[in-house]
Amino acid sequence: MKLSKPAREKLKTLEGFRGTAYLCPAGVWTLGHGFTEGVREGDTITQTEANERLTSELAWFENAVFVETGGDVTQAQFDAMVLFCFNVGVEAFRKSSVLKAHNRGDHVAAARAFGLWNKATVNGKLQVLAGLTRRRAEEAAMYLSDAVDDTPQVVAPEKPMATSTTVIAGSTAAIATATQIADAVGKLKGSVSVLGDWLMPAVAVVALVAIGWVLYERYQNRARGAI
Repeated sequence: MKLSKPAREKLKTLEGFRGTAYLCPAGVWTLGHGFTEGVREGDTITQTEANERLTSELAWFENAVFVETGGDVTQAQFDAMVLFCFNVGVEAFRKSSVLKAHNRGDHVAAARAFGLWNKATVNGKLQVLAGLTRRRAEEAAMYLSDAVDDTPQVVAPEKPMATSTTVIAGSTAAIATATQIADAVGKLKGSVSVLGDWLMPAVAVVALVAIGWVLYERYQNRARGAI
């Protein structure tokens, strides 16, 4: 299976062209259409040479996507994942939530998961890059572009843990439940004095455990590519 011609042109647009090696934001020497293998400071390349190298390098990424998906992929899904794989590398693609969600048949989650890969280490710190954010959005749109369902697919961006509705709603529910428990225990203590003073600390522990569980579930959902 090969990258379609429109997707190849999109890749060239996304990567751009640089005839002289340069340091990308992640500090890696890059040349031509995003080539990094064997590139050193001072290297140069012509547009013709870049086109030839792109054809050669794409074969590796095309094969990786086809093998890792077992060939169970539409042309648009294949194109999007090849562009993604070309950018992040084969090993990262194999471990990605994009591939995991795709292989379990959850295509909306796979599309969302593209958005998780919008960060790079700059000056020793992991940062969100606007260019990568835009690229992932385009890849996600491409991935869904030939879905059988004609209903437009809208993929919401991944939300930070602090603003996630899943976390907020879950934590609120856990706190509300703990409050109800505390209220019931307070009434029970008023009628049964032998229960002692250890109940309220115990309730606090239960509330903390409940909230911790919600946050853990949120982390697991994020790892699976879900919002």
